[in-house]
Parts: sequence; C-alpha cells; structure tokens
Amino acid sequence: MADHNLENNLRKDLGLVSALSLVVGMVLGAGAFMKPPSVLEVTGDYNYALLAWIIGGAISICGGLTLCELGVMFPKTGGMLVYLEKIYGTKISHLYGWMMTVIFAPSLVGALVGYFSSVFCLLFSIDDAYRMAVSAGVLGFIAFINAIGIREAGYLQTIATVCKLIPILLLAIFGLCEGNGQVALFTASGQGVESYAPFAVAILATLFAYDGWAQVASVAGEINNPSKVLPKAIIFGIIFLVVVYACINIALFKIFPVQEMISLGHEASSVASQRMFGHFGGNLVAVGIMVSILGGINGYIMTLSRTIFSMAERGTIIGARYLSTIDDDSRSPVNAIIVLVIFSFLYSTLLDADRLSEISMFSIWVFYLLTFIGVMVARKKYPDVHRPYKVIGYPIIPIIAMLGAAYVIYGMLVYQTINGIVSIVLTLIGLPIYYYYYSKNKNRELFLGEMKKYKIKRMVTIAVSTIIILSVFVAYGFFVSS
Repeated sequence: MADHNLENNLRKDLGLVSALSLVVGMVLGAGAFMKPPSVLEVTGDYNYALLAWIIGGAISICGGLTLCELGVMFPKTGGMLVYLEKIYGTKISHLYGWMMTVIFAPSLVGALVGYFSSVFCLLFSIDDAYRMAVSAGVLGFIAFINAIGIREAGYLQTIATVCKLIPILLLAIFGLCEGNGQVALFTASGQGVESYAPFAVAILATLFAYDGWAQVASVAGEINNPSKVLPKAIIFGIIFLVVVYACINIALFKIFPVQEMISLGHEASSVASQRMFGHFGGNLVAVGIMVSILGGINGYIMTLSRTIFSMAERGTIIGARYLSTIDDDSRSPVNAIIVLVIFSFLYSTLLDADRLSEISMFSIWVFYLLTFIGVMVARKKYPDVHRPYKVIGYPIIPIIAMLGAAYVIYGMLVYQTINGIVSIVLTLIGLPIYYYYYSKNKNRELFLGEMKKYKIKRMVTIAVSTIIILSVFVAYGFFVSS
C-alpha cells in the first residue's frame, strides 16, 4: 500500500500551544453551558450527574491515551483515516472517510453554525430572517482564515480558546464561592427528582460534550515533533476539560435546586450569571458561548478538511482531483475547506442538524472502537515500527477505552435505535462507491493531488464570495421584515 506523500508539502507550523488549544477549543463549546441541565435531568441527582461527567472524562482520557500511540506511529494528515487504512485496509478506511465527508463533518459544523447564529441573533435582537446571513458570515470568516494558512487558523484557535475561558472561569469561580449552598455532594441531597432514564443516557450526553479530542490527530502531519506534542496536547487537554466541566457543574449545583436547574434547561448558565453579575453577566455568558462555538467551528473545519483531503488523495470519492489540491501559497487544502463550508451551510439551513449530529456521533464511536482495537492489532502487525510513545498501562487503558466505546454504541442502539440504523445505512452506502472506484482505478497508477498556484488568491475569492452572499441574505432579510 503506497503512502500519500503530497501532504509533505503541508507546513508543519503547529506547536504544543496551538495543538493544545485545538483540543480544548474544539471540545469546550456549547456543551459546557447546555449539557449540565440535561445530564442532571437524566440522573435526577447531583452526585450521579457529577459521576456521569467524571466517567465520560475518564473514557475520553483512556481513548486519548490509546489513540496517541497510533498518532505517533503514523503522523500523517488524516488522523484516523490513516490508522484504519494501515491496520484494516482501504475498505474500512474508505467507509470512515465517507462517513466523515458526508455525515459527520458537514452536519456537525452545520449544527455549530446554527447554534452560533441563533445565539448571535438573540443577543443582538436581530430578526430570525437574518440567521442565514449570520451563518454565511461566520463560515466565510473561518474559511478565509483557514485559506490563509494553518498557522493563522492555529492563532485564531488559541485566541478563541483563551477568550472563551474568561466567562467559563467567572461562572465556575464565582459560582463555587458565591453560590447559595444548594449543593450537597457526596451525601443524600434530598433534592433529587425521580428519573426512569438509564445512567447510560447521561454518560452519552457528557461524551457529546467531550467529543472533538480525537480530531487533533487529523493534523498530525502539520505538527512539529508530533511524538512529543500530540500525546501532551490530547492528555493535558482532556484532563483540563474534566476539571473545567466538574467546576462548572458544581458551581451550577450551588446556585440552583435540582428542579429549577432542570426547568431552566439551556438558560441555566445565563440565569446563573445574571444572579451573580446582573444583566451584564447574562450577556457575557452569551458572548462566551458564541466564542466557544466559533472556536469549535474553526477547529472542526481545520481538522476535518484534512480528512476530506486525505480521502480525496486515495481517489475513492467524487471530485477527488479537485479536493486533493493544495494551494501553493498557503499550503492548505483550500478546495476541501470550501466544499466542507458549502455543505455545512446547506446542512445548517436545509436539514435537521441536531438529528444529523446524533447520527454522526453514533457513526464516529463505531470507528473509535475499531481504532482502539487497532492499537492491539498494530502491536502484532507492525512490531518493528518505532513507537516514540506507547499507551500507558497497556493493555488496561485500551480495554477501558474499548469498553467505554462499546457502552456508548449499546446505549445509542437501545435508546436511539432509529438514528443508529440510519447511521449504519448511510455509512454502508459508501461501499458501492468504493467498489466502483476500486474497479475503475484497478491496475492504474493514480497521480492525484497537486500543488496549484491560482491566478486569483483563493482567500480573496472566499472573501468576495462571502460579501456577495451576505449582501443577498441581508437584502432578503430586509425584504421579509419590512
């Protein structure tokens, strides 16, 4: 199996700070503010809610420790696409790439864009008719930054990560110090509500909030000294997130009784801030949520576009030659970024992004499980490959990661059966496409992927196109509202 070497032209500009910011920035998003009430509603008790967050973090840490071994063995752009190809062959890696391209990537980015535009319009009292303009604007801005280069996108990720921590830390610190003492952790709180939902559902909710840590491996080919940087970024990033989520939950528990927090739902964080800081505090949290989502959008576009690029280099996807092109100036897969942004926008305006995100979560955890198993397979298949990093506590840690992934898959199949079936069907549609391109390219040497110098800079094209699209939607919103 031949390696795909065009990625050697990608810049290796990401260091530990940028990689760590990528992990934290992608994971620490709307889930930090919106998931605590839903987890509490499922568990019905403070203690069990906090336990669900800790277990979700432990599963993520074990998964991160396991994934790192493959990341430093195969430090190639594409992440899990490369690992699955090396371990299981092209068929399984194609299904993963197909799932990421048509399900996970555009639906998840589209959902985040939808959340951003909703919060933005609510904060600034903008008519809902302009939501598409806001979506187009934020996607155009992120695409423009990523088209300039991976270094600039990394800078944006670092800035977004630092900025989003301000309202989160304010909420956690002042909530812990100034809360009215409703919380009764590690004792019988007496405030629990009756719940018939299984504990698995609560852990699933926390894992959705933790998801994103694995995607940093997609840019391993652009990380300077990945054998040292990648494990540190994933491990320290997830540990930091576990602490942050625990502090936020305890702070909210100290402010609200169980029933009130459940009834407030997604507004709990804003109401908590208003009680501590007044009306300004609620607006501050809204800004924090937007910055968090912005960092998530940037992180996912930065990493998932590299997966699409790697998929295109293998020649088993429509438009492979176009999607496997790298801009000569920015050394970024700009075409893959553009396609991802376009489909994300369509998903955010035409499809139910929330349901698609649930479907994509099921799909990604199926492949997480295969990847965790793949670490053990790789020990036997590639015994002589240099491993600058090996899983700590092998084989205990990989087994815990596998059990956690199996638990997630079981929970989704039992309690979200329809979404699980739809996910499986959409993923398996990739098989006939694989066989078509496999038979078409059989016995042919593919020369996909090229460095291309455009007459008109791609970042200029993206900026002008975004302005035009914004103008059209603003005109449309003015027409509708008048």
